[in-house]
Amino acid sequence: MKSSYVLFITINDIKSFKFIKERLKEIQIQNYTIMDTMGATGLYDNDTRYSTLMTGVTHQENRQYNKTIFVVLPDEETTEKVMDEVEDVLRLKSKKVGAGIMFSIPISKSLGIKEWNRSMKK
Repeated sequence: MKSSYVLFITINDIKSFKFIKERLKEIQIQNYTIMDTMGATGLYDNDTRYSTLMTGVTHQENRQYNKTIFVVLPDEETTEKVMDEVEDVLRLKSKKVGAGIMFSIPISKSLGIKEWNRSMKK
């Protein structure tokens, strides 16, 4: 039996979020969860004890919140395809840092997730 994967995409640039949603729709990925999230550096923005330690990391455009999408995908091939599409929008492989992060994790067992319609992969 093939392993399913969960893909996490954290998008720091909220403007890119709209384009990611559009790209996911284009490739037939429409069932996913979106959360408003905050990195740990956002916790220290107003704490003077950490301000000298975190210089350059905090106060980036006064940004604290980002969007995190997570989606369960049927197999490694589909996961890689979706990651390539997201990479095309976010350019995470470029030397520019801070656009977001993306990673996948294999799922060994899950409950409450319906069986995959294999035609989704096309």
